[in-house]
This record gives sequence, structure tokens and C-alpha cells, in this order.
Amino acid sequence: MIIGTRGSELAVLQAEKVRKRLRALGYECTIKTVRSLGDVIKDKGLYEMPEKGVFVKKLDMLVLNGEIDLGVHSMKDIPLERDERLATSAVLPRDSPFDVLVSKHKLDDMPDGALIGTSSVRRKFQFLQFMDAKGVNVEIKDIRGNVNTRIGKLRSGDYDAILLAEAGLERMNMAVEYERLDRDPFVPSPNQGIIAVVTKEGTEAEEITGKIDDADTRIEAEVENEVLTVTGGGCALPVGVHASCNTASVDLSVYFGTSREKHILEKRMISKERCLAEARELANGLPL
Repeated sequence: MIIGTRGSELAVLQAEKVRKRLRALGYECTIKTVRSLGDVIKDKGLYEMPEKGVFVKKLDMLVLNGEIDLGVHSMKDIPLERDERLATSAVLPRDSPFDVLVSKHKLDDMPDGALIGTSSVRRKFQFLQFMDAKGVNVEIKDIRGNVNTRIGKLRSGDYDAILLAEAGLERMNMAVEYERLDRDPFVPSPNQGIIAVVTKEGTEAEEITGKIDDADTRIEAEVENEVLTVTGGGCALPVGVHASCNTASVDLSVYFGTSREKHILEKRMISKERCLAEARELANGLPL
């Protein structure tokens, strides 16, 4: 089988994780790299992109055309509205869902006037609100590029700190000192830390890759997407959703930034058996 992926170091490592799991089941795969629209347009924040799913559409097209058997993505890049012929056939066991602060400064010691790099509207809202509450004035500036590029911009002094996903640093085994940002109040992006496999519906690839699907991670992703569907969240809105499976329940946190001064933070333990219905009820009850 042919695995398609973006060409960044992190994306290829994620594809390798999928290949390793399939190889353990006796299936040999090759990896094909492609450039997505998100890789080509580097002078805009994700919220300014001309369309949704800029990191996944090229691979989706190759899957549907039969040029690759499966695409591997960071699941948070996959838009809710998809071609009905596509299936998210597997999600791997979730890595860290948390954000991190990479800086010589600690979160509680951030100086006035510090320049913080992030292209995420959610991270921007959460960080500004946290700093405003402490009486510290910081400036947020967009930053694009792969993880190595962003770290390089920090080290060259372009930024005083940058905000990243911990999962990416862990997968790349990067020797970088950072501070993990707690889920309260820094609720992560929906599906952050999840590697997803996309295939065409009804194909042998869908059946085979389904064997590496992780049940608890699947539940967490579905719960987070349920909330996202109701709130209408995406790259352009400051929405954070995190679900964590326990034996019989799901610990759910939802963040929605309404303005720099105000936000909604809802936390609830919901039933694993009725998790989607209860997630929908929670989302519908938010005072948006």
C-alpha cells in the first residue's frame, strides 16, 4: 500500500508510525510525500487561508483518485465537512494533547512587552487573557513554518516565546526546554495529539487500517468533533475542546473566547455510554 503524507519532518514521522503499526500486522507500505496548499502559502495565518483543510485536501484528492491508498494527517487539520467518499479509518493512540510555552521565560515570569509567536487564534486568545489577568502586557505575532523553523526563529531572537503542541516536540524527540500549559485554562485544540488515517470508503485499505484503530482515542475525537460541530468552531474561531476517556466516563473541557476580556470555560464529566449526546447537550447550552 502507498501512504501519502506532507513532506515536513514531523508529517513523515507520523506516517512512519502508521507504517510501523501496519508492518507489525504483516502489511508492507511505501511513503509518498506531497506539498499541500498550507505548505505553499506561508505568509498568512491559518485563520486567513482561502479555504478550510489546506493541509489535507491534496492528499484527499490523491486518495479519491487512487494514486495513494491512505493519507496520514494530524487530525486537528481535518475539517468537519468532508467528501462522503472518504473515511477516517483509524486513529492511533493519542499523544499529548497539550500546548507548551517554549521560552527562556516561565509563564508566571513573562515580562511586559514580550513578543509571543503563534498563528492559532485559540492560543492567542487564551494567552492574552491569562496575561491580562496577571496585569502583564504582551504582543502576539503570527508565526508560520514547521517546528524546526519556528524554533529557529525563537533562537534567533525574533520572538521571546512561541506556543506549540507538545505532541510535535515529543514525536521529533527535540531537545528543547519548554513548559506545559495546563488544560485549565489552556484547553487544547480539538483532536490535538491525534494521528489520523484517511482512506476511501469501502476499500481494502479502509478494512486493513481499521485494525490499528484505537477505541478510546476514537471516542475522544468524536466527542470533541461533536462539540466543534455545534459551536461552529474552526481555525478562525478561538475554540478549545478536550475529552479524556476513563473507564466509564469522559472528562470534557470546552473553551470559547468571546472577546479578549471574556471567555467561556465549561468542564463536565459525561457518561461514556452517552458521550456524544451529552457532549451535544453541553455545547448547545453554552451562552454563545
